[in-house]
Amino acid sequence: MTRGCKDLVNEFSYTLNHRRSTLHFKAPPATFTAHALQRLVEQQGSTKRISAPLDCSRSALFTKRQPLDSLKKKLRVAFGGSKRQGLNDWVIEELVNTAEAHKRGARVAPLIGFGYSRDRLGLMDDFIIITGLLAGHTDGWEWVNANPKQVETLIVSAFELLHSLHQQGVSHMDLWAANVMLPDKLSAPAQAIDLENCFCRPTDFLSETLGFQFGFFYFREIYRFITEARYDELVDAALADYPDIDRERFTPCYELSKHQHVGRKDRRTVFLTGQLKAG
Repeated sequence: MTRGCKDLVNEFSYTLNHRRSTLHFKAPPATFTAHALQRLVEQQGSTKRISAPLDCSRSALFTKRQPLDSLKKKLRVAFGGSKRQGLNDWVIEELVNTAEAHKRGARVAPLIGFGYSRDRLGLMDDFIIITGLLAGHTDGWEWVNANPKQVETLIVSAFELLHSLHQQGVSHMDLWAANVMLPDKLSAPAQAIDLENCFCRPTDFLSETLGFQFGFFYFREIYRFITEARYDELVDAALADYPDIDRERFTPCYELSKHQHVGRKDRRTVFLTGQLKAG
């Protein structure tokens, strides 16, 4: 495992073992939670990714189960290797980023536990992440489809969340409507989910990074609900929270990201180098 994972294994020192699965927690889970988790890992062998609340409403937990579908991936996750550019597999990125972001006080679901199942040869077969369930929240994509005339409420909440994350040193590079969890009581702040493509450290290229983030939020479906001119006005208002932004560096990234797809690895490049390209 990576160094970040090894640190989490030490921090989450209680283990729940069932069949060929091992789950790590800071403390023993309640009996009803343990039973629900045992049912989850008994589904070992499924090639389908699971992303859903744990089948136990009393637990109030959310689980993600990612099959490791290649030998290279199994070995990287088990022994700590990385892909190109020093990037861990996405499931490991999400685990480490979720833990770090929550420690920093960012508005994300807390990491409750994690673990893995092994196949008959002893290789990791899948990886599981367990977080707190954001009860009383609806993802922004579902919400805006039900409330299209209130799209500006979603946009303003997302921009406030984006600023809050940056204040905690967290740059979420996949912040689109579905990854913004709106509270049912809109007076409360939004929360962020899905932190696999995320950095928990400052960037030397904040202007370019923000340009991508604001543009991407529009490109990833919000353009269906609002005119570009009105969206630009809301972005301009939100930029008042970033007085040191260089507009000449911000604008090219913003305009490109509003209209062209930017791949996951290219999003990381803009954070690391300030260079952004579509593709």
